[in-house]
Amino acid sequence: MKLKLLSPDPKVWATRHWLGYGLPFTIFIFMLLFYLTGEKHKDELTDCGFRAQLCVPERSLTSQVEPKLKSGVHCLGPDKLPGQMVRPFRESLTIERDLRMPEFLDGWRKLVMLLEPLGTLFSFATQEASAKLSVLESYSQGPYSIHYHTFSAMADWEQDPSEPTSGLRILVLLHRALRWAQLCLSSIARVQNTDIGALCGEAYQRVLGPHHPWLVRQAANLAFLAFPRQSQLLAIVCPGANEQEAQEALSEVADTLETVYNRTQGLLTERGLLRGGVTLKSTGGG
Repeated sequence: MKLKLLSPDPKVWATRHWLGYGLPFTIFIFMLLFYLTGEKHKDELTDCGFRAQLCVPERSLTSQVEPKLKSGVHCLGPDKLPGQMVRPFRESLTIERDLRMPEFLDGWRKLVMLLEPLGTLFSFATQEASAKLSVLESYSQGPYSIHYHTFSAMADWEQDPSEPTSGLRILVLLHRALRWAQLCLSSIARVQNTDIGALCGEAYQRVLGPHHPWLVRQAANLAFLAFPRQSQLLAIVCPGANEQEAQEALSEVADTLETVYNRTQGLLTERGLLRGGVTLKSTGGG
């Protein structure tokens, strides 16, 4: 007696394939939109940054990291995206104890361009970041642009924590997102023979997760299981370079982001802005 093997039903296979791969990403899209639109508790903050966020400087996640690599000169050139991103971020720090906003926003734009090709988790995050950047850019180029050339000028101009379109409120959201990106990119650059998705997921749970409901955090855990391999990410960061060159460049990128984060963290703390939001002054006040 012969047994006849039935071919799998294409509809059943497609459903299982979607549940295995598409569903985690779909749920994670909701999670990212939930965070970046700032609907969670009006962004309650603490002195150490956002509630349960990593204090500065962060060391717990870098205990698994290799010693700092020398910069990948090839990937940091003016014709390469990592180099194009690093320069404006560094220029944003040229005023002592302040932050140049146009250069900061330019650096963020390049960071978005760097992150978008790295996969679904990054691309959906950067779409919302781009919207936030557009608001700040409109302020820095608008009729009150004089108040948005530096962080200090913006902090002097904006006072009320209730307005969601406040420049400082948006900066605080970008500040948190920058920390997650920095920790994740640092892991991609420096950690060897380790599950990168697990490390980026740990960074998420420490930096962003405390602001999300339990269900959203679990959805994020599923999404990080489908994180691309380290070699794939490095090839995208610096096309044409070997893995060592790409790692060196990405290490420099992560270090630059950490420096910008630390400066911004200090400025926000000095102004007492890590305990609440801010808003634009009435234009009638001059």
